[in-house]
Amino acid sequence: MQEPIIIGHRGAAGLAPENTLLSFHTALNLGVPMIELDIHETLDGHLVCIHDGSVDRTTNGVGNVAELTLQELRLFDAGMGEKIPLLHEVLDMARNRMKVNIELKTIGVEKSMIDLVVSRKMINDVMVSSFFHATLLTTKEINSGISTAVLFDKPKSDLVSYTIELGSDAINPRFSFVSNVIIEDAHRNHLKIYPWTVNDRSQMLELLTMGVDGIITDYPNLGLDVVKDFSNSRF
Repeated sequence: MQEPIIIGHRGAAGLAPENTLLSFHTALNLGVPMIELDIHETLDGHLVCIHDGSVDRTTNGVGNVAELTLQELRLFDAGMGEKIPLLHEVLDMARNRMKVNIELKTIGVEKSMIDLVVSRKMINDVMVSSFFHATLLTTKEINSGISTAVLFDKPKSDLVSYTIELGSDAINPRFSFVSNVIIEDAHRNHLKIYPWTVNDRSQMLELLTMGVDGIITDYPNLGLDVVKDFSNSRF
């Protein structure tokens, strides 16, 4: 059985300003095998890493990402002097070092996102996830080789069959409704399970014991320690 992985949520959001190069470097320096990030498109067509549709919460600026140019976005402080990074900057940093889970927060950017991934020969190192499930179909249509994961924030009776219909490779559910039944059904159908966002040690251990394939967390340092303890306890 493959050891479960820790995925750094928005880099290492509990340790550094989320979705910044500092946050991603923090995760990298911890030895995290995969980071998760969110992307939006600027007014002038650049893909940038930011969770919200506006800059208000995570920067000292005001406005919607889609209504601002990259130059305007770069004027804002995203925390500790960090700027909002471009997707390609993060891919370049992660290349040959760790994998990247790209969450699409907007539609219509699938091709430009995939072009950035393919040009860096990172198709096997990227997982694309979204709550906009149709965008995952589009992603697969553009490049069937890219891994996709369906994000769920509430229970769904046909969770596994629905994911299979989308042609996706993984299920990324809110951790609170993950069950043994879901995990077993997913694994029977060769799907991975990566619950989010788990920041409590006991909850991490419970999910690992249930058999999840990885955990998305704001505190990858804690997650790595828990996975190590869990793996040692099995031998």
